[in-house]
Amino acid sequence: MTMMTPSPMRADIARQPDMLAAFAARAEGFAALGRKVLAPSDGGRLWITGCGDGLFAAIAASRWATECGLDWRPIGAMDMVLAANRLRPSDRVIAISMSGNVDRTVEAARAVAAAGVTMLALVNGNGGRLGEIAGAKISLDLADIAPFLCGTASYTATLTALLALAAGAASCNPPDLAAPIAAQRAALAASDGAFAGLAVPTGVRVLSAGNDIGTAQYGSAKFVELTRIPAWSGELEEFAHSQYWAMPTQDLVVVLAGDAALAAYADESCAALGELGVATLAIDTLSTPVVRATRHITLPDVPPSLFALAACVPLQILASTLARASGLDPDTRTHLKSDGQRFKVSRMLTRRSLLGTGA
Repeated sequence: MTMMTPSPMRADIARQPDMLAAFAARAEGFAALGRKVLAPSDGGRLWITGCGDGLFAAIAASRWATECGLDWRPIGAMDMVLAANRLRPSDRVIAISMSGNVDRTVEAARAVAAAGVTMLALVNGNGGRLGEIAGAKISLDLADIAPFLCGTASYTATLTALLALAAGAASCNPPDLAAPIAAQRAALAASDGAFAGLAVPTGVRVLSAGNDIGTAQYGSAKFVELTRIPAWSGELEEFAHSQYWAMPTQDLVVVLAGDAALAAYADESCAALGELGVATLAIDTLSTPVVRATRHITLPDVPPSLFALAACVPLQILASTLARASGLDPDTRTHLKSDGQRFKVSRMLTRRSLLGTGA
């Protein structure tokens, strides 16, 4: 029998548990750098800046960091450009960009450097322009499986690195990754069956609260990158006061619930949406069930502060599945580059330095 080779996108998703296990050997190195460079002085704050996946990972890491005792401040790169002159000498900054060449993150790093505040660049590779600006840098050293894949393993690696850096900055031990690894493996095993027969929705709404707003934002970004299905993220309560009123009933609502209190609210929301016939998907755990959702990806228990490491996997698989179901290729994302004018404008908006390079 001929074994089918998994697509690059699916291979990138599937390698995440092994990648987490391998990171355990490097975690102390990240924590040591956190202790050396990022421990704030008395009254200092730890700011984490970037765009897209980097910012989402910073938000998703918030609960772990605050439980470690840090004043953890995720901030978009544009906001950091505008706020850098209000940084304190006691503050520390992590600037995140895999390529090191996202314009606004580079500008934010220059503003932080001009303010004289200690900064670490979290990159993948040599760090590009960002690596040249920051006083210190550390690389994920994660090899790409194929060019132009959307962030899957790189997102998980970024989040895991931030958890270890936060632990070091707070003089705590890096997180135990055994439970997230088990939950990722369960998600890989369960997702295909859970998504079988799922109709392509008119839109996708990914909802949560607390630090898992970062995971919701990450999830909606994957739909934007892989499909042409309109996608939004939101806070579970605020959704009822905003997006809900313009939402077609053929949309899919995804709720993320790794916290017991949040799961109870999510369950009520799914029951209410059921009154309209809206399909709901819960990504929950054995201890945080969202019983009245239409579909479930129920994961083994994982600490709420590490839930993001597991919840991202079903979101990645769902986005990839719906891309193929709607006739698009998640391995190449040609639907992005084939619209030459739109792709050019995207680079003018975010990476002007890459215009004309095809990247």
